[in-house]
Amino acid sequence: MKLVEKAEWPLIGMTLEEAADALRVDRKTIFKAIQDGGLPARKVGVGWRIDPDAVKVWLASGNAKVEATEE
Repeated sequence: MKLVEKAEWPLIGMTLEEAADALRVDRKTIFKAIQDGGLPARKVGVGWRIDPDAVKVWLASGNAKVEATEE
């Protein structure tokens, strides 16, 4: 019997932290954008997954305006 190599799973979405790192913002900013309905995301288990292409569309739409809060 021939052994089949384990197929690698494709990246199915970015976490809040990964999206925040990519955009150089706080993860709270990404979460607020999701809550406001501007950035589409899916809840998977206890975390969120954000399609990298959705981030690009969100940025290009001009709706990527989330008010920053100073702490």
